[in-house]
Amino acid sequence: MTLFAALLTVLATGCCALVLSLLFTRLALFALPRLGFLDKPDFQRHIHTVTVPRGGGIGFLLAFLLTVTGAFFLLHLLEREGATATFLAHVAPLAILIPLGLLDDRFTLKARTKFLFQILAAILAWCLGIRLESLFQWNLPPWIGAPLTVLWIVGLINAFNMIDGIDGLAAGVGIISATCLALVAFCRQDLELALFLMALVGSLLGFLRYNWHPAKIFMGDTGSMVIGYLLAAAGLSITERILSIASIGIPLLACGIPILDICLAVWRRLFFNPRPTPERPLASSDTSATIDLEDSFHGLPLPDNEWLPPNSPTHTTFLQRAASILQRLGTADQRHLHHRLLRHFHNNWKKTIGQIYLLAACMGLAAVACSILPGQNLLLALICILGTFSFILNRLAMSMLWSSPESLNLDFHTARTGLILAYFINPIVDLVGLILAYYLASDKGVLAPQDLLRFLFIIEGTLLLSRNYRTFWNFAVLDDFSRLVITLILGFTLARLSEYVFPIRHHIPKLHTCAGGIALSFILAERLFLHYYKNRKTTPTKASPRKPLLRTLLFGITPHLRLYRETIQTQNSRSHREILLGLLAKDPKFIHGYCFGLKVLGTLHNLEKVYQDTPFDKLVLIKPLHPQDRELVQAFAAAHPSVTITTFQTQETPLPLEKKKEAG
Repeated sequence: MTLFAALLTVLATGCCALVLSLLFTRLALFALPRLGFLDKPDFQRHIHTVTVPRGGGIGFLLAFLLTVTGAFFLLHLLEREGATATFLAHVAPLAILIPLGLLDDRFTLKARTKFLFQILAAILAWCLGIRLESLFQWNLPPWIGAPLTVLWIVGLINAFNMIDGIDGLAAGVGIISATCLALVAFCRQDLELALFLMALVGSLLGFLRYNWHPAKIFMGDTGSMVIGYLLAAAGLSITERILSIASIGIPLLACGIPILDICLAVWRRLFFNPRPTPERPLASSDTSATIDLEDSFHGLPLPDNEWLPPNSPTHTTFLQRAASILQRLGTADQRHLHHRLLRHFHNNWKKTIGQIYLLAACMGLAAVACSILPGQNLLLALICILGTFSFILNRLAMSMLWSSPESLNLDFHTARTGLILAYFINPIVDLVGLILAYYLASDKGVLAPQDLLRFLFIIEGTLLLSRNYRTFWNFAVLDDFSRLVITLILGFTLARLSEYVFPIRHHIPKLHTCAGGIALSFILAERLFLHYYKNRKTTPTKASPRKPLLRTLLFGITPHLRLYRETIQTQNSRSHREILLGLLAKDPKFIHGYCFGLKVLGTLHNLEKVYQDTPFDKLVLIKPLHPQDRELVQAFAAAHPSVTITTFQTQETPLPLEKKKEAG
């Protein structure tokens, strides 16, 4: 088939899908309200103020399925090799997602139920050949490729589900993303994938006719989940067929807006407590199925003060804390990118949708640019990918990242943030840093995957056996950084020694030395960013050995703790030299962690046990006491009169405490 004939075929497929979508969406607009598919305003996640039919995605999906079935049947008659297999691999998982979406639009299923079936659909796609088999030209083993494939598909399904929040947004972004991927596929002479994507573009254009503001119908989860899946599958197919290290950036950029939104949503729901949106009673006209053509965004309740301080801890075990953190991910809110842009543009829908379309188009053009880069030029690909994402973040940062810096700083001092950093963020950063380090240190990536996995296992095992992941790096000091450097050096030394037992296939000179320097710089940069987040500085406590020893325990994890350490170092006129034994924390989640280089031994509730395990001569209260905490300290002071108890704010002063009189 000539290039011109292929182009006509692709355009004809899109036009056919457009006509069928207009017809089926019109029928859905008539039938869905009578079947109970109605979306009533709840002011929690959805912001419309009138009742609108939902589940309209079934209209453009029928058009899409009929169009691609006919197109691939024609390709089969023309004896195009692999057309049938491509069709089945991309379409078969819809047998799970379409009924799931319809049931959710009609009965509102639980989030975990939808998540389970989304995973099943992703596993089915992987079994049918929709796979991520290589990453930056590294062949991935199935036990790594399969989870990454499922994560990509499920993540993009939920990403498009999240952005389906205002009229025409999900459909418009889907059109832009599918058009960019279709252009890449057509330029690569992949006719099957180009037909598949153009059928999706035409179907969404027909649906957008009825979803344009003011929307007469919503696509619901039936449409948004399927759009996310189809684009995820197409992105994986392009990544597999474009054998270059730039290929991974093409689907990331083409679907960049939904990906950014879901990443920011995860960040927001993990690190912040959203202020609840005020509830409003529904008007009597809102309960009918009649479409109100008035501006559905009038009077949108978007409070200026977005965030509340973190809640007090209610869970004690690690599993309970992890379950609580994961539960926050399913919390609906009105703080997505489109919600915040609506508020920024004073509820002007046209400016909001135009801004998002423009940014999505910029990312799509960057995706096309990545597809025509020289095959081995990793540097240009990374510059294109990172530069585009940085530009988009700069445009949207005012809507998310920089609107609540005070709350972010507040939350950065909590145990929950320390746990997320220690148990989740830092291990991922370390693993990514090690992989990049060995890739850059090897000769064009000739290091065998099994050798790389052995080195990663040794170094990560060394980090796990150290206290690196028990340190709260938002409260780290110089001792923690020294320990991290020593641990990494030891890990790379053990990895080098392992070559004497299991020699690698291709000898690479100075492999571990170069990789160690790169990884050490990368990991230290991440830890130092946490350390200097608020431009703090700390100095380890040292004292003159000529003075007698005073064992001190501190209560309270605040910036004053750093000031106290510096104070006992600089005041040479003290009659005692002090050694800091550890900390007492208000939050029990800090226990056994390390803050400011000191171990958290307990709380005021187990002060007596801490004293028995680690005797101390002085207790310094850095943080103000609540009445119940004051009673605990007073009881301890009565039982141990030899222990000096002081407070520290700008200076250290004795704390007067009344001793309880013994009865009788």
